Amino acid sequence: MPFPMMLIGFVLYSSLIFSQDRRPAVEDFLGIEIEESKVTPYGDETLFNLEQDVGKIQSPNRKKASLGNFSSQKKVIDPLTFLGISITLGLPFMVWFMVMSHLRKKAHRENANNIEILENYRKNREKKNEESLKKAS
Repeated sequence: MPFPMMLIGFVLYSSLIFSQDRRPAVEDFLGIEIEESKVTPYGDETLFNLEQDVGKIQSPNRKKASLGNFSSQKKVIDPLTFLGISITLGLPFMVWFMVMSHLRKKAHRENANNIEILENYRKNREKKNEESLKKAS
């Protein structure tokens, strides 16, 4: 009895923890907006004005990206990888079929034993019937 009560208490406590601090993802802004000063980076970085030069930037990258996609599509699955995947997927099925085969053979043997016992019972019953008929006659 204490274990289920402890489990229910734990579930309630954990749900309260998560529901307590829920807030909106974006809070309302009240006040004056201050414009940030645009700082130019220093160093060897190349500056791109992406509003105007998008076409120039994307055109060389598209050619490289399309060539890269074709080379990755030509890759063939390694035979060792294929063997590993087939063993991983096939082993449980093989074990299942072997267990089921064993159970079928066992059931067939038990069924044969039951038929044999039934035949012996019928023979004994017929003998008793014949003996009772001989005694009655």
